[in-house]
Amino acid sequence: MIRFDAASKRYGAGPPALDGLTLEIPAGETCVLVGPSGGGKTTALKMVNRLVEPTSGRVLIDGRDVASTDPVTLRRGIGYVIQQVGLFPHLDVAANVATVPRLLGWDRRRTERRVDELLDLVGLEPATYRHRRPDELSGGQRQRVGVARALAADPPILLMDEPFGAVDPVTRARLQAEFLRLQQQLRRTVVLVTHDIDEALRLGDRLAVLATGGRLEQYGTPAEVLGRPATPFVADFVGSGRTLRRLDLLSAADALALRPPIASEAGGAIGATAAPDAAVAPDATLADVVAALLTGDGAAVRVVEGGSVLGTVTLDSIRAALRETAADPAVPEVQGEVELEDDGESLGDREGPVGSGETAR
Repeated sequence: MIRFDAASKRYGAGPPALDGLTLEIPAGETCVLVGPSGGGKTTALKMVNRLVEPTSGRVLIDGRDVASTDPVTLRRGIGYVIQQVGLFPHLDVAANVATVPRLLGWDRRRTERRVDELLDLVGLEPATYRHRRPDELSGGQRQRVGVARALAADPPILLMDEPFGAVDPVTRARLQAEFLRLQQQLRRTVVLVTHDIDEALRLGDRLAVLATGGRLEQYGTPAEVLGRPATPFVADFVGSGRTLRRLDLLSAADALALRPPIASEAGGAIGATAAPDAAVAPDATLADVVAALLTGDGAAVRVVEGGSVLGTVTLDSIRAALRETAADPAVPEVQGEVELEDDGESLGDREGPVGSGETAR
């Protein structure tokens, strides 16, 4: 567990780079620090491994103040991926990835096996790339090697500063998917910095939204941040399309109607123009369900598990799920959000794709 306890950082007499940050990151979760430039995201991240020392306050790992731990020892147990990658130019790819395992005294065969495993994971064929130097790689390839190096010693904590920012969109999506797969298996404690709200929503178990001046505006799950923005700043930052983004955070099971549409005496279906002809799994996102509704002829999508139909999802049940997850009388409604109803615009009229696991922008 990582805890920021009123951690602040000031440089001279100017405004704070980080202003009294207090939050707790449970072990095994990914916390994404997200916000505009000047929000103190990287400053906060670097406090965890003591590359930046707080002016006041503390950072604790498993209840122990990091200031009481030798910096070198601390950093060897924390993976670190930076924006500029930071590969050693005189070492080849394999030696770069093996940096921490060598420092920890791993034997040669174990190290080589881990290097090849990680290169394959990040999409670099070991036989082709392990003996290349950094100046023989593209920017995207260097970033992949940086990610592999951070994971090499299987650290319990991983710090990632814009880790996928230097790669093309296809590679970025693949690396994000691989990160999610690994995190589901390993459950490391991850602190990740990004300016991209869509990346934050996809990767984070919790989001810390920071404003200019290092002020924490909201800390919560992606669903909480999208459904109940704590301040106008948060509502503006996540954007007017947050309802569509929420479709990627909810599953078909969250919007399940307990029974299919009821047949009318005329032989049709009440509330439907045709019987459900598309099917999804219970864990399919509502974005995938909406895509199926828009591309199919029916007004409902069947939810199927193990050959059994659990029920259906309709636009009405999706609206109900969105209302339920957003309902919170203690939080004033932030105006300006486009909902799925009562605005004269259907989902089919919106620009851009919705579904297939991609976040609408």
